[in-house]
Amino acid sequence: MKIRFSSVALLALGMSWTALAQTTSPMREGNWEMSTKIVFAGMPMDAPPMKQTMCVTAQMIKNPAEALSKIPGSDCKVTDYKLAGSTATYKMTCTEPAPMTAMGEMKYAGSDAYTGTVTIDMGGGQNMTLTTDAKRIGDCGK
Repeated sequence: MKIRFSSVALLALGMSWTALAQTTSPMREGNWEMSTKIVFAGMPMDAPPMKQTMCVTAQMIKNPAEALSKIPGSDCKVTDYKLAGSTATYKMTCTEPAPMTAMGEMKYAGSDAYTGTVTIDMGGGQNMTLTTDAKRIGDCGK
């Protein structure tokens, strides 16, 4: 479960910016900090929040499907993407690193911040919800 969870959580963190970039996005390139809280259905305790920084390039914003295909060990596909106002919703299906389906909702505040929730069904009664707060913290390092 630990390897499966780690792979799925890392993939979900990497996915969080791609949902916003699926259409004309106000999201700016730069270094982004994402804080994600993970809640496992039926578990008495939540996992501690995880922080990750990611350099989001103009190319990644322009072509998120290409960037997603570069996440090692994943083959996820985003479908049913809809953008209404400042809210984007989408579905995601993966067979690697583990079979799963996900439904996501992202709300962005201008070009430098967003929040999101992704509900993941990993099959076999294993479900988790990831809640992400992200903000642009500057330019990417050289």
